[in-house]
Amino acid sequence: MAIFNGTDLVLKVSPSDGGGDAKLMHSQTVSLSINVDTIDISTKDSSGFRDLIGGQKSFSLSADGLMDFAGVAGDTEPDELFTQAMNRTAVTFIFGLASPATGDYTYSGSGFITSMEYSAGTEDAPTYSVSIEGSGTLTQNAVS
Repeated sequence: MAIFNGTDLVLKVSPSDGGGDAKLMHSQTVSLSINVDTIDISTKDSSGFRDLIGGQKSFSLSADGLMDFAGVAGDTEPDELFTQAMNRTAVTFIFGLASPATGDYTYSGSGFITSMEYSAGTEDAPTYSVSIEGSGTLTQNAVS
């Protein structure tokens, strides 16, 4: 996999109608954060330094983009995310290149929408942002 243009990296989320994962409409920024907690196992034998072991893993995603109430066929719209958040429905997602090739990889999993924001400044394009907290396993998938 070579270095690529960040525009090609997308977050696809399941729409509220239960269809297949579709890219977030008019997204501008997408991110995936992976964390591993640590457990302190220091003792008096640690020579004054901390000793750690790996603990619980977690992940979260965030995205923002431009609002469009008319919608775009085939894209997951902010109002669908709103419906899922209000219904406390888990969303599935795929994070990766819009058109992955053999040798590329994607990340997939599920989670819950933990925050959404709609914003519109004077003489500015209206935007949305969404945060998803992962639930269960995050999977790295090789494209073949």
